[in-house]
Amino acid sequence: MNVLTARLMSPLLALFLTTLLAACGEDPVLPPAKPLSAPAAAIDALYGAQPGEHEVRIARDLVLPETALRRELTFNLVYPAHGGDYPLLVFSHGNFSSKDSYDRVIEHLVSHGYAVIAPNHLDCCSMVGGIVASLRLGQYGQIEARQQDVIALLDALTEIDSLAPAFAGKYDIDKLAMAGHSFGAFSAQQFGGAAAYNPDQEAYIDAFDARVKAIFALSPPGPMFDTITADSWTQLRLPTLVTTGTWDVQKGFWTDYRMHLMSHDRSPAGDKYALVIDGADHYLGNLICRPEREAEPQHDALRMVNAMGVAFLDAYLKNLPLAWAALQKDRMAEVSDGFARLDRR
Repeated sequence: MNVLTARLMSPLLALFLTTLLAACGEDPVLPPAKPLSAPAAAIDALYGAQPGEHEVRIARDLVLPETALRRELTFNLVYPAHGGDYPLLVFSHGNFSSKDSYDRVIEHLVSHGYAVIAPNHLDCCSMVGGIVASLRLGQYGQIEARQQDVIALLDALTEIDSLAPAFAGKYDIDKLAMAGHSFGAFSAQQFGGAAAYNPDQEAYIDAFDARVKAIFALSPPGPMFDTITADSWTQLRLPTLVTTGTWDVQKGFWTDYRMHLMSHDRSPAGDKYALVIDGADHYLGNLICRPEREAEPQHDALRMVNAMGVAFLDAYLKNLPLAWAALQKDRMAEVSDGFARLDRR
C-alpha cells in the first residue's frame, strides 16, 4: 500500500466506522425538557430578541475565481441596506450543510447592524460532498481547507467589493468576528486559538488571527476522530460564546450534550460564555443546517440563540452598555424560568 492509498483509506475507514456506529448504536436518551412558559412580552424585552431596525440585503452565489493562491470560492454577502462601517462576521456552515442554511441566524444579526460573509466550503451541500471532501483531503486536510477559505476571503475584500459594489463600505475590518455552526463552529474557534491535531507534524495547529475580536460558536463539536481532541481548546483565548441544548446529541458522535461544552470548559477562563437551552437539539428542529429535516421547528430556542448572539457581539464589537449588562446578569434565565441559561467563565 503506497502513501497516497494509506491517506485515502484512513478517512474512508473512519467514515465507514462512523456510519456503522450511527446505524447500529442505540439512540441517546434525551433528558426531560419543558417548553418555554414565560410570557411573550417578557421574552420580547430580552436584549436582542426582536429583529433589529436594519433592512437586510442579500447577494447570493457570488464567485471568487481560482488563482494560484486559492481555490474558486462561492459565497453570500448579507448586510444592512443603509449605512456602513458595520462589524464584519464570517460565518462557517456545518459539515454537509451550506451557506444558505443559516438565514434565520445571519439575517437576525444583520438586522442589528452587522455585515456577513458566508462561504461554501469543500464539504458543503450534501453528504456526498462531505464524504468526497474527506476522502480527498483527509480529516486534517478538510479542517485546513476551511481555514484557507476564510483567509482567502479576508485577503480578497477588495475583489469582493468589486463583485458587489453595494457591499463596499458596509463593513469595518477592525471589528471582525468569526461565527459558525457545528464543524463550522470549530472552524471559527480556530481563529481564536483552538487547534486541530496534525498527524503529519505531530502538533496542534491553529489559525489565530489578531484581527479577530470575538467568536460566536453554535453547537461546536466535542472530540472527533484524531484531529479534534480534548486538548484542542486549551489555547482558545479570544472572547467566545458557545451555544448548545440539552437535546444536542447525535448517535455515533456525541451522546451527551455537555460534550458540546468542552470548548467552553477547557478553554482559558475569561470572556467565555455558554448558553444552554432546555430541549434544544443540534439543528433547532429544522431551523438551521438541515432545513429538510422532518422535525418540529424550535422557534423558542432559535430566539434564545439569536438574542444572546446579538448581546455578545454588541458587547465585544460595539461596546454597548446594555449589551454588557445582558452578559453580566443572567436575565435570560430569570425571564425564561430556566429554559435558557448563561454560564460565564
